[in-house]
Amino acid sequence: MPTTLLADGVGRFSQDVEATVYFSCLEALQNVAKYAEATAATITLRSDDGHLEFTVADDGCGFDPNVTGYGTGLQGIADRVAANGGSVQVRSAPGAGTSLTGRIPAGAERE
Repeated sequence: MPTTLLADGVGRFSQDVEATVYFSCLEALQNVAKYAEATAATITLRSDDGHLEFTVADDGCGFDPNVTGYGTGLQGIADRVAANGGSVQVRSAPGAGTSLTGRIPAGAERE
């Protein structure tokens, strides 16, 4: 599936932060491929106020987060991000696609 990466101006961070974002995005994309019936996905990386934020969004079928809880994939992402002091938010609705956003305290960017 076509995937776009938007990461203007985002530098490098600690190995722990980068690994957390990488594996979280990978798991989110696997969920898109398995469940979303999407035709495209977008990963957005943003550095703001000492945090690194990532969003994985798709144009798929969506779901009702109030009815469908976190499966092992989403729970794994939430646990991985929380272990680094961050948080995850999932937004979705039937017929409207899904976006997962994680925000991790990142400290200073590294060279």
